[in-house]
Amino acid sequence: MKEITTLGRAIKSTVMVMGELGPIGEEVLAAHNIKEIDLDAIYPGRIRQQIQEAGYQRFGSLALFNFGFSMGDYFSYPTVDSVMPAYHEEIKKSGPSEKSLDLFMRALQSDLDHNTKLGHKHEQQEYGVEILAIGVGIYEINFCASFLPHHESLPEGVMHRKLVEHISADWGYKLNFLSDKTSFSAVHSVHHWNLTFTPKEDRSISSRELLITFRLQLKEKLLKKVLEVTNHSLALVMSSVKYASRLQRGQLPRQMRIDGRFASFASIWEPRDTIGGDLYWLSSSQQAGPFVLAVADCTGHGVPGAMLSLLVSNSLERIYANDTAEDPASALLSLDHYVRTGLNQDRAGSESDDGCDAAVLRIDRDKQYIEFAGAKLGLFQVNSQGEVTRHLGSRCSLGYQDAVADTDKPFLQLIPYQSRDVFTLVTDGFTDQIGGSTGKMSFGYRRLEEILKANCTGSAEEIAAAMKLEFAAWQGTNARRDDVTAVVFRL
Repeated sequence: MKEITTLGRAIKSTVMVMGELGPIGEEVLAAHNIKEIDLDAIYPGRIRQQIQEAGYQRFGSLALFNFGFSMGDYFSYPTVDSVMPAYHEEIKKSGPSEKSLDLFMRALQSDLDHNTKLGHKHEQQEYGVEILAIGVGIYEINFCASFLPHHESLPEGVMHRKLVEHISADWGYKLNFLSDKTSFSAVHSVHHWNLTFTPKEDRSISSRELLITFRLQLKEKLLKKVLEVTNHSLALVMSSVKYASRLQRGQLPRQMRIDGRFASFASIWEPRDTIGGDLYWLSSSQQAGPFVLAVADCTGHGVPGAMLSLLVSNSLERIYANDTAEDPASALLSLDHYVRTGLNQDRAGSESDDGCDAAVLRIDRDKQYIEFAGAKLGLFQVNSQGEVTRHLGSRCSLGYQDAVADTDKPFLQLIPYQSRDVFTLVTDGFTDQIGGSTGKMSFGYRRLEEILKANCTGSAEEIAAAMKLEFAAWQGTNARRDDVTAVVFRL
């Protein structure tokens, strides 16, 4: 008998929903050497089962119930949607009646059956859902899928979601699992329930309101379960991470370093994992003459990236401790040296090989020019007519074991500007983010340039807000791939 198989999109949705409980899905994918999920490819069904089982082993049936309940956000129910106007018309005419209930339940069976079959790619033909009316307001539900026998709480969550979402304003219900009737084979399990409905006398609370309440109560129960299972260790870890986040935010420029230097200034700083490896930096406001702005993207995310970003920030403070005389190209080479030696990567046999990409700007407002140098990070300049110029950095990264080649060393660029020009720096977490209609394309530089053109007359705050809005729409339900930083300013 052939192995169970499933679509990549079913694996993807499983990983995303289980992501509420931590990197469970990523851990299972890593064990199978899967770095990126092809939504239309066919995968072994055991991968999805293993992700579900990992959640069950850590947090019990409540984790799978939450998974099933949340799956309503990822699968469509077109038949249910199509009959709801007729259902509400019948309710309006006759109240909660057997006719209105049967209308909904037939539609629910159609969609549950279709979605269950859709998630599988196997010669087994029994996959699907059957709902039988066995009395007035009483139904028997047979659910055949590739769920493991003890994972009945997952399809329970699926059914509860649709019942609460659509008809809970009109009906009270009770779903009883018939454990003694469960059957299973190498390729499927069949779970059975009795579902009994009772018409509600008070129908003043809408199904929408009841869905919101149910969802909040479920999340609260799940959080309590997570804390209980981990014996409060998760709470301690999260407390430490939050403290680290406050510390990392504290190393970003304070308002006193921004005030008086820009006509307008705005930033986006969003670590992928609460803390991360991106940063932006400004030289001390107590220094006279030109001032320095830098952006850096360090290797890694989370704690390792944050530790490296602290080294980079301290190195920049060291380079410009006394004055801002060092030009940006030279400053990047100094940064390269400090990171390499700070990580002992200048020594033979070093176990680490980390570094950063960076850009440094030395801004002279009196002469209206910017000295710029970049290491894999560029600078966007937009004039008042919406014309975008992209100033490219060199091809090198900084701080790694291998020294920067002479041909790739940062080079100095002198950029004149007008008073209405706007400048933008972004890390590659912004441009490389996957999203859009296919979920496979990166945001890219062209889309960023279009945003800058369309908002060239706005303030830095307005431009940053437009960037953030477009970025969020592009990302959609796709996972964040990297730390994201953007700095926008007018002079």
